[in-house]
Amino acid sequence: MTAKYPSISPDSAAEAELGPFEVRFTGKDGRQQVFSFGQLPVSALHHDLVTAFRSRCASPSMTSVKSALGMYGNAARFLYFLDQLDQVPASIGELTPEHMRQYLAYRSDTASLNSRTAQLAATCSLLRHVNPVERLSHPMRTYLAQSRAAAAWEGTPDDFDPKPRIEEDPNNPLLIVFTDPGGKQRIFDFTTLRLPALHSALAPAFKAVLRRDGLPVSYNMASGHWASLRHLLDYLSQGDDSPASVAVLVPGHLQAFDDYLTANVTPVTARRMREDVRNVLGNVRPYEQLSQELRKALEYTSHGVSHELSNAPVPPSRPAAASRPGKGRSSVMPDGPYEPEATRAEQLKSLKVTFTGEDGRTDVFNFANLSFPAFHSDLAAAFAVRTGPTGSLRTQSSATNLFAAVTRFLAFMDSLAQPPTSLAGLTVRHLERFRLHRLQSTNERTAVRDLSSIRLLLREVTPFDILAQDLRDYLRQPLWFREHNSRGLPGYSDREFRDLMAAARSDVVAIRDRIRRGERLLEAFRSDPASLSDDERTLAGHLDAMDRTGVVPVVRTHLRRPVLEGRLEVARHLFLTDADLAPLFILGACLTGRNAETVKDLQARHRVLDDQAVSVTLTKRRRGKSKARETVHWETGGSDSRQLHTPGGFYLLLHQLTARSRRFSSSTRIWSIWAGTSGRPGANWAIKAASAGHIDPFADRLARTMHLNQFAERHGLKDDNGNPLQVSGNRIKTTVEVRTTKAMGGHLPSASRTNTLDVSFAHYLQGDPVVREWADEVLTTALSEAETHARGLAPQVVPRARTKELAKNPEQAAADLGTTPAILRQALDGELDTAASSCLDIEHSPFSADRCDVSFRTCLRCPNALITHQHLPALLALTDEIEQARQTMPIDAWVHEHGRTWLALTRLILPNFTEAEQAEAAKNKPASLGLDLLDGPKEV
Repeated sequence: MTAKYPSISPDSAAEAELGPFEVRFTGKDGRQQVFSFGQLPVSALHHDLVTAFRSRCASPSMTSVKSALGMYGNAARFLYFLDQLDQVPASIGELTPEHMRQYLAYRSDTASLNSRTAQLAATCSLLRHVNPVERLSHPMRTYLAQSRAAAAWEGTPDDFDPKPRIEEDPNNPLLIVFTDPGGKQRIFDFTTLRLPALHSALAPAFKAVLRRDGLPVSYNMASGHWASLRHLLDYLSQGDDSPASVAVLVPGHLQAFDDYLTANVTPVTARRMREDVRNVLGNVRPYEQLSQELRKALEYTSHGVSHELSNAPVPPSRPAAASRPGKGRSSVMPDGPYEPEATRAEQLKSLKVTFTGEDGRTDVFNFANLSFPAFHSDLAAAFAVRTGPTGSLRTQSSATNLFAAVTRFLAFMDSLAQPPTSLAGLTVRHLERFRLHRLQSTNERTAVRDLSSIRLLLREVTPFDILAQDLRDYLRQPLWFREHNSRGLPGYSDREFRDLMAAARSDVVAIRDRIRRGERLLEAFRSDPASLSDDERTLAGHLDAMDRTGVVPVVRTHLRRPVLEGRLEVARHLFLTDADLAPLFILGACLTGRNAETVKDLQARHRVLDDQAVSVTLTKRRRGKSKARETVHWETGGSDSRQLHTPGGFYLLLHQLTARSRRFSSSTRIWSIWAGTSGRPGANWAIKAASAGHIDPFADRLARTMHLNQFAERHGLKDDNGNPLQVSGNRIKTTVEVRTTKAMGGHLPSASRTNTLDVSFAHYLQGDPVVREWADEVLTTALSEAETHARGLAPQVVPRARTKELAKNPEQAAADLGTTPAILRQALDGELDTAASSCLDIEHSPFSADRCDVSFRTCLRCPNALITHQHLPALLALTDEIEQARQTMPIDAWVHEHGRTWLALTRLILPNFTEAEQAEAAKNKPASLGLDLLDGPKEV
């Protein structure tokens, strides 16, 4: 430390009494140092800088005396600079961005560009800790809100006049004007590069790589391509055999450049620059002017760009299902000339299977990278059929799952001591061993699923007779996968579902109000900016640029917070972000009652019907290709108060919230969020770079993590046992199915609106505790009512002991039974017997208006029937035949045909006879009563 930056030495730091402008700092290692501002110039700023320095020293990033000493040195240098100005600031509030730019120029004589930029950034970091921050002027606060690259900033957001756009000169093809998605421009001038003989061929190729999928790439990506190309030309120009044109370029030139990169830059940078150079060379037109050796190297190296692929239209990176033509509208035609896709034979030769699903999502499955090459060709061909236009796997997720099962199967085959040399040697034992192998690392359900996937794939092997006969017979057997299906998760109780809905609805209301406030601020800025305060005008200026370009500025909303947090907060004024997905998805699933995949795949196209309903075409998976889409009509509620209580109202609100972001993401689905442009290269990285951070969150994969349980935890949601509520789309779907079924009184044809009856029962209703409890109540009530009804129309059963009493006093017995003594005597003598009872009054049936003409089985529920012990053998025979029918008939048909008869026998008749009487009668029961005859005569 030099003398002009005074501080108290570490030895005396602990004992020194601090003055008003001194700060003691203690590092994590226990070392202490006292920093004194009192002897520095510009005393008017001392109080604010001491406060800021003390706050900065308390931040987690300041861990050592050395780092605090650096911060103090930067503050001292800045004060000495201010002291040399003609007009020294009289307070911290008089600092302006111009002072910061002058400070940067002032340090240019004594420090390198990197050093003075770092010193300026450190000074800005200190000034951000001025408290209260309002002591700084508004322009200064706006300046400090910028990122670390504030040194390159050329103005304040108060200057909103757009800069004049640079136009390309058609007469100068070597001068390329690039405009990124945010409107930022840069000129790439080939005349400044070496090897002019190559410029005329490389300039149009470089211009071609600046656009992807019809959109410009990001500013950084374009600059990276330019830097890579410049390094290539610089390297080639230094050799003795510098190429005179692109025609004399050979693979050796690229190999030498690769070696140069390996020796001089990091591996990541080397790999990126190789890809950039090969990408530019792959777009040289006409392509044939490159040497044959170079073309081959570009097409078949791992870093190269295939000529065929580069010459064909690039498939969209955010694919969506093509819209169907309607009445009066012509069919959609593709853009550009027709380019045939690679034939199936060409795909199988390269062992790469290209997949395009019904929802437009695409993928490429490379079998060449898998284990056990002996099976590659045959399984790749079968995979192409299974996932092709006529196959049953027509979504990206199902194709990916099958490929994963194939990967595990081939890895298992490769681990065998004596594996088969071809598919002809595959046996049933191999498949059984594969299942046992999977059981060592997973559960039985998953193991059986993998085995079933392989079995279905092997069925598509062509020709099928290359498989062994026993394996073919095994594959033709019915799959037994369904036996291992486990019951789905139960739905939520009424209280749990009510709390979940309330939490999601409150968050969605906050999202709606947040974006509407941003839109009102933007409207005020455009119509009457003078009505806004300085801070509001600055924020509104950012919103105006965001609305026009989609680019979220690199600013802090709170000076002490990181830039990324600030960008996210600014973006949330006009766009949805990743944190908004959870409440919107939950509310959408609750209101529509649809599967999670269907909600995520909602299309943006719709029709509003008389302001009362909205017509939307849904993508419904697992229904087969012919039923993959379904058009529904959802009520809208008609007002804001009902907007979040109806599926149509929710859909229209979501459409409004995502409309602005969809302009930049080009999403055909309703979902679109701002996801930022930072992060390592990976999923959505290229898309985010080309669209200023706007993406369809479910474009690449539906299984995006939405942090549903964190949402429940944030709202303090608990289940009925007091544990944290676990949120899933399947449980929401089950709950809606249960509530709808209960509302329909259990009538599945009316309740099953989004699934078939079998699917609704097997996957959502069966096993749900709410449904079982409710069904038990309904069933108990129904049985009780049926039994009461049966007892109201019950036969008159006379046990053996009472039969003797009837004979002793026939007049009284006949009166009790509602008949005459003569008819009673005939009944007891068997003269009035039917199939299993006696009829006391056939002329007056309670089931018909005149003489009885109903089935004999109805006698068992007729009050005119008299049953004594002499009918017991026939009754037992009838009971046996009904039980046998239950084993052979569908249960619903058996209940319809025999349910009431069985109930009368077991509940009303047989309990009147003792077990001894039934055992004795069983010895004499007839072999058969003939159930068909009991139904009465039939027309033929």
